[in-house]
Amino acid sequence: MDGYQASTYGDRFADVYDDWYAGVSDVDATVGRVVALVDRAGGGPVLELGGGSGRLAVPLAARGLDTWAVDASAAMLGRLRSKPGGEGVRAVVGDMSELPFAAVPRFAVVLCAFNTLFNLTTTSAQRRCLQQVAGMLAAGGHLVVEAFVPPPGDERDSAVSAVEPRHIGLDEVVLSVSRVDPATRTVTGQHVQITERGIRLRPWMLHYATPEELDALAADAGMRLLERHAGWRGEPFTGEASVHVSTYARGGSDQRLRR
Repeated sequence: MDGYQASTYGDRFADVYDDWYAGVSDVDATVGRVVALVDRAGGGPVLELGGGSGRLAVPLAARGLDTWAVDASAAMLGRLRSKPGGEGVRAVVGDMSELPFAAVPRFAVVLCAFNTLFNLTTTSAQRRCLQQVAGMLAAGGHLVVEAFVPPPGDERDSAVSAVEPRHIGLDEVVLSVSRVDPATRTVTGQHVQITERGIRLRPWMLHYATPEELDALAADAGMRLLERHAGWRGEPFTGEASVHVSTYARGGSDQRLRR
């Protein structure tokens, strides 16, 4: 998508994100899982990659955690800071593939929720992100990644386009226009918002990977998979799962893999 940058998604969605995506995943379960991992690590700060408007970071800070968030969109972080409790989050503007920290504490947990890693639109950018995360984890720290499981397919398959109504109201129609390209592992899309005032385009782009490919990227960064579930409440991960929550640690951990 020509002109698409790290900040584009957040800048275009900041004014509607909380209305459109407040219930997109289980906030309570996510926060509870992160709190448990911090306890397992013996305490320490938490970093959310792609913290956005604070959907998760603000509740994490409300639980008493030393919470940091990085996001490429200043508009998104402005929304975070304006929320009650937002002042409790150390929010930093920056690209996840080039984390903008000169000096930070070792993190007990680094959280990358709801397909956020796929917002990095190349495999090399995802690899750089994970390499930097590995260097920021405390000795007993964990990286937790939540992402969708790509459907079975082949890179030789043709690209598929779709147009679907996302919302139909008296004064507004939102259409979701998307194109999935197996050859490049990308999904490009627009939410086309139509009102009496005019048309607003809200673009998005994902570069997806299978769970096994993410495991390989993590291994390249010196981390290994400890646990994989089909949700934040510890649901068993099976071949039918559409989402995975994968927990990684730096190499040398003696914890066992649980699925």
